[in-house]
Amino acid sequence: MGEAQRYTRVARALHWLIALLVAGNVVGGIVIANVENQNTLYDLHRSTGFVILCLAAIRIMWRLTHRPPPLPAHMPALQKFAAEAVHWALYGFMFATPLAGWAAANAYGATVSVYWLFNLPSIAPKDEGLFNILKGTHAVLAISFTAAILVHFAGAMFHTIVQRDGLMRRMWPV
Repeated sequence: MGEAQRYTRVARALHWLIALLVAGNVVGGIVIANVENQNTLYDLHRSTGFVILCLAAIRIMWRLTHRPPPLPAHMPALQKFAAEAVHWALYGFMFATPLAGWAAANAYGATVSVYWLFNLPSIAPKDEGLFNILKGTHAVLAISFTAAILVHFAGAMFHTIVQRDGLMRRMWPV
């Protein structure tokens, strides 16, 4: 597969870096939800969420200025539509999930510190009712984000194992 049929190196690097950070944050979020007194993990989770948000902004700017390689001509229109829909849903979740978490933390009364280097400004007032809404929203977004990731992964595996069409090589890091 030639370079013209692959995503750019920057797009591939951002894809895999964000994927690793999101996977870590999903695991961290599950631990936070099930184990008490995880203040350090909360701080790491919030910090990583902010990094994901920043990388997502870079990634969307890159995507808008660097067209991805076209999907293979043999792909049915419905599969192409589904692939595009899932990609844009993933971008939406990369923004909405950390923003809801940041706002929830502020509504709880917490300051969001980014790896103990600097504090983010508050984007929501301290309010218990608002916190409960935002906490639930963040959880629903995180679960939906994870589901979209699984659909994306299933599509990649379908093309790798069933179709054997080399589509996965477009985003493979090396």
